[in-house]
Amino acid sequence: MHNPTETRPARDPSPMQASTGQASTGPARPARHRVKLILHRGIVTGTIPGGTRLVQSSIAEELAVSTRPVRDALRELAAEGFVRLDDRGGAVVRELCRSELQDIYEIRMMLEPVATARAATLASTASVLQAVELLAAMESETDGMQWAEYNSRFHNAIEQAGGNLRLFAILENLRELSARYITHAILTVPDRAERANAEHAEILRAVIARDPEAAVNAVLRHLDGTPRALDIHPMGAPRDRDPAGPSRAAAQMP
Repeated sequence: MHNPTETRPARDPSPMQASTGQASTGPARPARHRVKLILHRGIVTGTIPGGTRLVQSSIAEELAVSTRPVRDALRELAAEGFVRLDDRGGAVVRELCRSELQDIYEIRMMLEPVATARAATLASTASVLQAVELLAAMESETDGMQWAEYNSRFHNAIEQAGGNLRLFAILENLRELSARYITHAILTVPDRAERANAEHAEILRAVIARDPEAAVNAVLRHLDGTPRALDIHPMGAPRDRDPAGPSRAAAQMP
């Protein structure tokens, strides 16, 4: 079993550390927040796959914190739908599930058109420019996980531009729950990213044109893309995922 305190080569960081996507510099954050950020990013990107058991004591040891912030972080992730708590002081990452995918996208298809229509009416020049930059980044990105990150930020920019912060918060959580499915589709369906880029461009054109009806139609077509792609390609572990998965000290398969 991996010893989390042993020295690792710089080129082989712990998956828990790698899942943050950034170095441990910057302002200190509460331990609970830091633990949640690391676990959340690992789950959303697939670095910590569905079905992985997260053990409080192992996570605490690897991240050099007490078990209390780990417990609090797992409870928050459970409340947000990313893990299931068990009776043994741990949690299991929710697996990809077709019924969950359908539920998430059914709700997104009801709410996201409202936010996008508002953006087509209210978006500022700064919001539009931010979305343009993110679309350009997606169009040149070849890494599926990084593409998914830009995708989330693109939708954030559009929906924040609508000015309804409560609606934005609901959609942000739904989008985070969608992220594993989106990443899976990008990694397993060869042309999904290219098609999604075209769909994003259509949404953005409608927002720039101040055309709420066109924006609604465009976002509905876009939201249909991921479930449709995954109806054709069975859901499972992405082909390019590192078979080693997360470190055994931080995660154990049931």
